[in-house]
Amino acid sequence: MRSKNKFLILNSQFLIIRDEWRRVWHDEGVVLIVVFALFIYSILYSLGYGGEVLNEVPVAVVGGNNGSISRTLANKLNASPKICVAHEPSDISEAEQLLAERKVWGVIALSPDLDSDILAERQSRVAILGDASYFLAYREVAEGAVSAIQAMNAEIIEQRNGVYNPPIIFEQRNLFNPSLGYGIFVMPAIILLIVQQTALIGVGMLSATRRERNEKYCSDSPVAITIGRTLTYLVIYALTLGFMLTVHYSLFDYPMRGAWWQCVAIIAPYLLAVTLLAQAVGALFRRRESSVVWLLWLSIPFLLVSGVSLPPQAFPQWLYFVGKAVPSSSAVDAWIRVQTMGASLSDIAPELTVLWVLVVIYGVGAIVANRR
Repeated sequence: MRSKNKFLILNSQFLIIRDEWRRVWHDEGVVLIVVFALFIYSILYSLGYGGEVLNEVPVAVVGGNNGSISRTLANKLNASPKICVAHEPSDISEAEQLLAERKVWGVIALSPDLDSDILAERQSRVAILGDASYFLAYREVAEGAVSAIQAMNAEIIEQRNGVYNPPIIFEQRNLFNPSLGYGIFVMPAIILLIVQQTALIGVGMLSATRRERNEKYCSDSPVAITIGRTLTYLVIYALTLGFMLTVHYSLFDYPMRGAWWQCVAIIAPYLLAVTLLAQAVGALFRRRESSVVWLLWLSIPFLLVSGVSLPPQAFPQWLYFVGKAVPSSSAVDAWIRVQTMGASLSDIAPELTVLWVLVVIYGVGAIVANRR
């Protein structure tokens, strides 16, 4: 009798999984969002950030008296791989107009007495005006101009004293992201966020569609329904995300410093929390279009609270803790620390604990939602 009951339970579980699997693959909108959106968005973003860093950012050089020292400094500025001298306006007002029209992203203003000051061994000033509304271009302008000016200073000191022997030698090494590339910095987080958003929207569409058609599951047990639906989505995302973390990461040369079992330790609770959250949230929608309307705009807030595009120190502490209720916040932090920085699982124990707590909380919410 007991073996017969076990068989009935397993058979019911199998029917739920088969039913949900068929519903996913027979709904073109859900297939597009749950399966293909991860590939489409990841490839588009990776190609967009393929250059990693900005080079040859156009700037304008104004001022100086067209002497040899001014020309040498202008040539050094143009020789920098970060910037290029695109314009040499006659005065500062014309340079500011070029900056306002976005024809250049920075202005290097030389003192009109630059040559005479240097020859008289007096200090001279160089002003750097940058458009800080685009931080990537602003950084390249500032770094390119400062490096050229420092190289010019070294040559002048060497010519005066015969030898350049700075009292402090500055050495810079960029850890974990040597090229300071934006793609390596942001894409690992974006891929995980895409998984979360597509799951929320896709599962919400399925739940609303079933509710619109008043369709029932083959079992009355909310626990069995939750397990069956969760296993279905886990298989789909395990396959797609496995492809992304192997082939896609290899094609775009994203860092993978963690072992495979470390990846599983992070991805497993993350996918569980996301799929259970999606089932719980899906109960809120009565029409399939509603999940797209209400959940699509959340991608930007989720990216912000994850601490990638904006440091956690930049927003209120209470918002940081509220953001931990979103699975991507802890998962992104743990993933970057392990795969990009080479951390161990003990280093990300707090993040893993939060993810498993969310699995329990959202698991209860999913059971309640599927019972309804």
